[in-house]
Amino acid sequence: MVTSEEHSFSSLTPLIHSFSSPRLMHFTHGHVELHHHMPQGKRYSSDSHVVLVEYGNEKIPYSDLVSCLSGTLSTWTVDGSAHDVIIEPSDVFCFQLQRLVNQSGKYSPDPFVFPKSLYVDQFLLSNLELANKIRISERGMLDEIFELSRVKEGLTRHNV
Repeated sequence: MVTSEEHSFSSLTPLIHSFSSPRLMHFTHGHVELHHHMPQGKRYSSDSHVVLVEYGNEKIPYSDLVSCLSGTLSTWTVDGSAHDVIIEPSDVFCFQLQRLVNQSGKYSPDPFVFPKSLYVDQFLLSNLELANKIRISERGMLDEIFELSRVKEGLTRHNV
């Protein structure tokens, strides 16, 4: 059974021409805007060979590949979100790392961390709905951890 939400996500997948050569380092990506969890706005697709990964400043405070990709490829607002997604993956992904300068004009001393394995499932258009549910849940847990840490700090701080 196909729900209306599943149907709306399946309509985002553009017609992709079948390539006779293998997609070793060539992938198709696109941009999707969601308003209250429903597709809206611009949808486009293009082909690429390299994924730009920026890191090291206040805007992108992460120093690991998955967090940088997740933080860069998805933006959230009160009414919705925008996502750069992979429509048709390649066998191999190349990453161009760009270390950014922080507000003090210096580079972050933290080393950039690559995982031993990278699962691109969370960045695929076909998994956008599930990935968003997980991201929203994760953000809720992180907010709760922050609030509990703040309460703990308040309870354990001794005022002299």
